[in-house]
Amino acid sequence: MINWQKNKNVGLVLGGGGARGFFHMGVITAIQDLEIKIKEISGTSIGAIIGLIYAANPEINFKKIMEELDFFELVRAMVMGTKNNKEIEKFLKKYIGVDSFEKLKIKIRINATDINNQKEIVFDEGNIYPGLIASMSIPGVFSPLKYKNNFLIDGGISNNIPITLIEKSKKIIVSDISGPIKKIDEKTLATDVLYTAFAVMQQSLAWEKAKNMKNKKIIRIKLDDEETFILDFRKKNYEYLFDLGYKTLMEVKNKL
Repeated sequence: MINWQKNKNVGLVLGGGGARGFFHMGVITAIQDLEIKIKEISGTSIGAIIGLIYAANPEINFKKIMEELDFFELVRAMVMGTKNNKEIEKFLKKYIGVDSFEKLKIKIRINATDINNQKEIVFDEGNIYPGLIASMSIPGVFSPLKYKNNFLIDGGISNNIPITLIEKSKKIIVSDISGPIKKIDEKTLATDVLYTAFAVMQQSLAWEKAKNMKNKKIIRIKLDDEETFILDFRKKNYEYLFDLGYKTLMEVKNKL
């Protein structure tokens, strides 16, 4: 078994997947319990939110956060937010606590998608919140964020499992919550086929990019759940996904 405690060259990737992101919280809690030292983080969408909370306070108690967090409050803030997004920032700052990347305790890179120029935009310096708000702006649900004369949307559109944003770490833990990926048959709803096809495409693109990363050991932690929809933020899902994330990381540790 790898002695993780002595290995300080470990990166953590937190993919996008909306409400499925409570899985990330369980994964990180297992990382904390194993005393794995994370050198750098990358995240998109919900993974960007959770990654920034963790980067600001590596000792954070995600179990407590999970019990307190009201994602419907976040949705309301995004829907009702003013043009300068002060309501959204106010909500996020309660959990992140700082306003610049330079004040974080772990280096993190998050992404968004420049929809008009069809490219990924990476944020890792300066003010946290423009990049974070853009990263989680799910198309069709929230309006694009106007930023430097461009319009940015959810980072998951261009890179939903941002392994390529990890720069230095030789070992990379990837928490992949893309989905749900359902088994398709003649009775499957058209919307379920659409979301499944989109999730398959996101995974394929991410892992194709990962093939080009030389001399990296990638440990994939996959959310094996076909039911939890990305916008299903009901409380009943929180503990289930958290526990599943914790268990899945621990199972991989035992195999190592």
